[in-house]
Amino acid sequence: MNKYLTEGHFGLLFGVTAFIYFLYIGLTREKIESENDLTEVHGKFSNYSFKDNTGNKRQGHQYYIWIDSYRNTFQIKADYLKIFNGVEFITTVRRGDDIKFTIPKFQTNKLNSDENVFVTSIKVKRTTYLSKDKTLQMEKEIASSYLEFFLAGGFLIVGLVVYIRKR
Repeated sequence: MNKYLTEGHFGLLFGVTAFIYFLYIGLTREKIESENDLTEVHGKFSNYSFKDNTGNKRQGHQYYIWIDSYRNTFQIKADYLKIFNGVEFITTVRRGDDIKFTIPKFQTNKLNSDENVFVTSIKVKRTTYLSKDKTLQMEKEIASSYLEFFLAGGFLIVGLVVYIRKR
């Protein structure tokens, strides 16, 4: 039995499994390509929590906002933090201010649940803290990258190389 389960076989199995996983992720990722893929959410600002240096190796970011109209936690993706005016948000937005988000339409089913909903823009009164145009541009760049497909191919090649060298 040992001659059939060599390191080469395990390498190939790992490579094929990773290939299938990344290929699936790349093919099924929900994309945000235009304003038609977004919907607006309104409410009164309730609270926020902005934390940096969290998680593994202290490199994570957790930026959450709550509004009175929904049970959800609205989250700012780490990808958007470089275009989010966080300092200005903290210093100018007050409890009870009218706030408007845009969120991806594919996340509307999460509204009023306990799941986090990603925001693609934040506007309070006349001030924009997270620009819809800039996040749409970022999402287009992410959608046009083929990272998952390159990872899938890379893992398949590595698995094949391990199998050929160890058989």
